[in-house]
Amino acid sequence: MSSITSDVQHPVAKGWMYVPYCLPMAIAFLGAYMVFFNSSVVAWSLVALLLLLNVAEPLFGEEEETYQWQNEGIFVGMMYLYCFGAFLCFLGFLWVMGHAHTGGDLLNIAAITQAVTGFDMMAAHADNGIIDYIVATIMFSITASLGTVSIGHELAHRTHEPLSVGIARFMGVLNLFSYYAVEHPYGHHLTAGTPYDSSTALRGESILQFSKRTFKQDYEIAWEIEEKRLKKLGLPVWSHHNRLLRGYAAEALVVLLVAAVGGFLGLFFFALGVIQSHYGYKAGVYGQHYGIVRVPGTPLKIHHQWGCTNRVTNWVVDGIGRHADHHLVPEREFWNLLPYAEGPQYPAGYMKTMALARSMKKWNQVMVPKLIEWDEKYASPEEKVLAMEANEKSGIPELIEHAKKQRQELEEAGLIEPLTLAGEPMQA
Repeated sequence: MSSITSDVQHPVAKGWMYVPYCLPMAIAFLGAYMVFFNSSVVAWSLVALLLLLNVAEPLFGEEEETYQWQNEGIFVGMMYLYCFGAFLCFLGFLWVMGHAHTGGDLLNIAAITQAVTGFDMMAAHADNGIIDYIVATIMFSITASLGTVSIGHELAHRTHEPLSVGIARFMGVLNLFSYYAVEHPYGHHLTAGTPYDSSTALRGESILQFSKRTFKQDYEIAWEIEEKRLKKLGLPVWSHHNRLLRGYAAEALVVLLVAAVGGFLGLFFFALGVIQSHYGYKAGVYGQHYGIVRVPGTPLKIHHQWGCTNRVTNWVVDGIGRHADHHLVPEREFWNLLPYAEGPQYPAGYMKTMALARSMKKWNQVMVPKLIEWDEKYASPEEKVLAMEANEKSGIPELIEHAKKQRQELEEAGLIEPLTLAGEPMQA
């Protein structure tokens, strides 16, 4: 889909407006440069950039306008370049681990670099230690994660372009995320806000609790989806037709490659990078549908996700803050997504919100009033019942108290049966 589906005439985007969307691409290439060349200048520049983005979120404010983009190929090219930069980060990680393991020069990268540029890469890495290994791991983990669930997420939805989908799946393999290309579009996009969704956090659930509860569920859902698909086609589940098995086989090859190049040290840091990548993904999706309920099988609507119109957020994560429209029209490219600011909104940009979520006390202070507002303003009658039950189970005093009010209102409306002293419904 290459145009905005709307009767509204949107303004044409100016040339400079493409530039902020280069931020992910810049991070990937700066990260790769830092890993290969061991540049402390670039390292501090990246730290400064990340700090600046946190400050910039509130400064740049909200963007509720949608523009006509006349050079949409620029966005696609930037995403492809980002993935190339992320792959370079992974290659740099392999080189650092290989050098630490054997002192060698993987693929003669250092020799070629010196021949072309005169830079002595071997000397730059001669004194590598634990800090250098951690830096290489962090850059591989961050860029591979974004390459899977942000940039790769967008590419995976471009089902009309096999190259985009192929690149997205390749990126998922680098950090053992191949299941995502199956679970996300064919699972989450159908089950968001229901108990069957592994990307919907429950009321009162911390990021750590959410991660523990849903990690296994991710794989179970993906397998169920693939099993149903193959049975419908009359194909055997345990065969090369299974996309998950192909992905797992590719992941096994990556692990063997890391072991062969980096030995135990390489495997150790690779495991840390993968764990951080998966946990970072959970931290990212934690708030997108936090506490929202939906009757299974009913249509997804604007109020079934928290939106975010923050400019900086949408520059960094390819517009996914406009989450409602993404769910309503999954094939719509991120630059054409509509804001739907009238729906429930994040309390701030993604970075600040993710920081808030790391403290349940601060998170509850912000989100409990929003959940109560959601119950009263957005929920359908059937969803009010589910919300009341979720509040009762939340363990949050304010929501439990709110549930008492909800129960009374629902009983008066005849939507639920009154409780007896024993806690059982009254018999008519």
